[in-house]
Formats: sequence, structure tokens, C-alpha cells
Amino acid sequence: MGRGVVTGLLLLVLTACGFHLRGQLDLPPALASTYIESNGADSNLIKRLRSSLLGNGVVVTAKRSEATAILRILRDSYDRRVLSVGGGRKIREYEIHYAVQFELVELGGDPLVAPQTVELFRDYTYDEDDILGKQGEEASIRKDMIREAGDRILRIIQAALSQN
Repeated sequence: MGRGVVTGLLLLVLTACGFHLRGQLDLPPALASTYIESNGADSNLIKRLRSSLLGNGVVVTAKRSEATAILRILRDSYDRRVLSVGGGRKIREYEIHYAVQFELVELGGDPLVAPQTVELFRDYTYDEDDILGKQGEEASIRKDMIREAGDRILRIIQAALSQN
């Protein structure tokens, strides 16, 4: 019986303090039915946003006219630059920059969340002797950046709408 009481108290404390599993957001009713509009944005970002919204109980509609809110991905871009160069002018490190600009509007076009930009930076070492491995590492970093950008977008939306 002592174990059950401790478990019950632990669950009570966790729920009372507002604890949520990672990835679970308390999204406002304005997002009940959301349409995602992208202007050529990375399809993996759109998939991530759709999956996260669905996982949080939001209906992601394929028809704009059925939406209560429209999540517009205004632009997204990747950039890679040399971060450091070693002896013999060999590249040692790269930095990847990923930026996503978005806004959330009502069906009529009234803003719910003004245009904002999420920017992420990652760097990684480069080795000319392991080009394939480093290409795979860069692809993995980009995938992680997309996941993080999608999560940040939803947290920004949640925070902005909870203040209203």
C-alpha cells in the first residue's frame, strides 16, 4: 500500500505543477482546425509541423476554408559557411544556419501571431578524407534543426496565444 500512496502523490504533484511530457503542448482553441500554408518551404518542416499539431489534438485540414487558423511559412532557408580553416587552407569546420519565418492568421486574415523568425545555428567538423560520412552528418544535423524549428514555432504560438 505504501508504494501506491507514493505513486499517487507523485502523480498528483506532477499534474498539479503543470508537468507535460516533452512534445505535449497546451494549444489554444484558436488552433482547433489549422491549415498549413507554405511557399516552397522544406517539406520535412511541413511534415514535422503537421505531425506535432496532430499529436497535440489539432485537426490539420487540407482545405483552407475549413480552418480556424492558418499557419503560414513565409520563408525558410539554409546557409552553410566556413567556420575555420586549418593548415594547407583545408576547411576544418562548417556552420549551418537555418531560418524559418512564419505567422499565424485567422481565416479572414487577421493576425493571431505576427511574423516571426526562428533561427538555428550548428557547427560541425569537416574532414576531406571522410566526405561521405560528413555529408551524412550534415544531413542529420539539418534533420535535427528542422525538428527543433518546428517545436520552437509551436511553443512561440502557444506562448503568444496564451497571453491574449
